[in-house]
Amino acid sequence: MRTVVLTCVAGFLLAVPAPTQGQTASGAFAVQPGGSITPKVAAAYRVRDQFNPRETEIEVILSTADVNVAAAAAELSPHMAVINDPALRDTNYVLVWVKPDGGVSMNATFSKTMTQFLDRTTKGGTLKAELTSNTAEKVAGRIFTTSPVKTLDGATYTVDLTFSTPVTAAPAGTALPGGGGEPGKALGAFLAARQQKDWTSLKGALAPRLTGMFVKDYNDDAENLADMLQTLDFWLPVKDVAITGGAMRGDDAVLDVEGTLASGVRSLTLVRMIKGPSQWLFESATLAGMLP
Repeated sequence: MRTVVLTCVAGFLLAVPAPTQGQTASGAFAVQPGGSITPKVAAAYRVRDQFNPRETEIEVILSTADVNVAAAAAELSPHMAVINDPALRDTNYVLVWVKPDGGVSMNATFSKTMTQFLDRTTKGGTLKAELTSNTAEKVAGRIFTTSPVKTLDGATYTVDLTFSTPVTAAPAGTALPGGGGEPGKALGAFLAARQQKDWTSLKGALAPRLTGMFVKDYNDDAENLADMLQTLDFWLPVKDVAITGGAMRGDDAVLDVEGTLASGVRSLTLVRMIKGPSQWLFESATLAGMLP
């Protein structure tokens, strides 16, 4: 496994260290030259496998600060909710992904420079994992390197981290069939209105949060429509669209939408619909991953 080091820029807010009982982490990720990450608390939640988004895996955050894991688990993208949690501002952390078959990936992030060290367990590789629990309710174990790993820029790192934490589940829901039931019909009508560039229908199908985003008083209807269509092309597939299922949670529904993006890539997108006074409304969408 060739280790990749990434550098990017991001911003977070306030750090609040407070380890929670049953959510423990210990050990260190250490890089030379550089520094170390020594987490004390762990949290876990289920995410889509970005390389096979029809399936899920467990993501574990190892840090010195508690994140709002219950709120994150209810989001379309728990991963994005966690890494943007105010508690992680200026806090180094390690993300660990645990697959059902026990395969493990890791991303160690130094927040000041947003330098990231990526690795995963492979046959004959240096990163190893020993899991003592890998269930829907709990994940626990140790990840470690058998020898220092040299990165492409010449730095070396070692890993020896132990963690144990319950897996925080998303709010319970009722499974939706292919087509997505009533929320799926509403999304289908919304997509048809997009295809027809029907501003009146599109505007009427927006959740209040998105109305504020797309219906701007300083633009005319044609300008608002153009802005909205451009954004929707980033958020939603543009052709070969199929709603393959989802889950209903009261007045909230999350739909699995497969299709081809404007870039030509096949993907699975998660779409949230909310129940309005007279119809289901489009509220948000996030890319779950590229389809194999």
